[in-house]
Amino acid sequence: MKILLFGAKGQVGQALRQHTSKTHEIRASESDITDSDRIENEINQFRPDVIINAAAYTHVDRAEIEKDRAFAVNSVAPTLIATIAKRTGALLVHYSTDYVYDGAGYTPWVETDIPAPLNAYGATKLEGDTQIIMSGCDYLILRTSWVYNSTGDNFIRTLLKKSSAGETIKIVCDQIGAPTSAHFLARATYDMTEKTLKNKSLCGLYHVVPRGETSWYDYARLILGDKLVTPVLSNDVPQIAPRPLNSRLDTTKYKEAFDVIPPHWREDVMETILRIREDLEKNEND
Repeated sequence: MKILLFGAKGQVGQALRQHTSKTHEIRASESDITDSDRIENEINQFRPDVIINAAAYTHVDRAEIEKDRAFAVNSVAPTLIATIAKRTGALLVHYSTDYVYDGAGYTPWVETDIPAPLNAYGATKLEGDTQIIMSGCDYLILRTSWVYNSTGDNFIRTLLKKSSAGETIKIVCDQIGAPTSAHFLARATYDMTEKTLKNKSLCGLYHVVPRGETSWYDYARLILGDKLVTPVLSNDVPQIAPRPLNSRLDTTKYKEAFDVIPPHWREDVMETILRIREDLEKNEND
């Protein structure tokens, strides 16, 4: 299976490179996803069976100011890739977000619910999803939430660094969702991709997150314990872009179509915490 990976340096991209198998011929592109000529040339020259787009503009607050850049990365680029995938017959794998929903209510969102993003980031990601679906290409859109990895800037690593100073950290307690590790996403991606290449009827949009749900506050408590974390409401946190309160994603479609049982979010978090702590201790001793 020939795979062309965009966004190889991001959290999901790094995990995808780590979990690739001997049966995969993977090319990790370093191209700017908005350089349309270069992107088209790479696809035409490599002729992949699968194109994985793990590139995204994910700075939620900054997207309110840099809307054109967010739109170029999250919508224009995926549209071009989908058009080329349609022409070449490649399967396009693309990642979406819980931020396409408005966060109302308490019921987990299903794939057929009508999106209504609250911010520019969510709106640009939704437009990318829509254009891929309309392109007519074979696609898998994996809509996920609260992605993290053991490397780079992320919620867990930031908290562990701040806690070393012994300061109390304020965390919102009214946003509910499922922390999703990049390693889980990578494993799920390859499993779904291999099964879909054998059965194209599996193409479509899926909610892909671990089992269970939590708040950012309880997520932080698992990482740091009770003493260093103080709960606050979203309205009390100064942010440019509003966030959805209800980010619960129903994964029934994913579990039934691919015959899988996702891990509980706590399992992945605890494994990641151990990896990060070992990393931090190693750096301190060097």
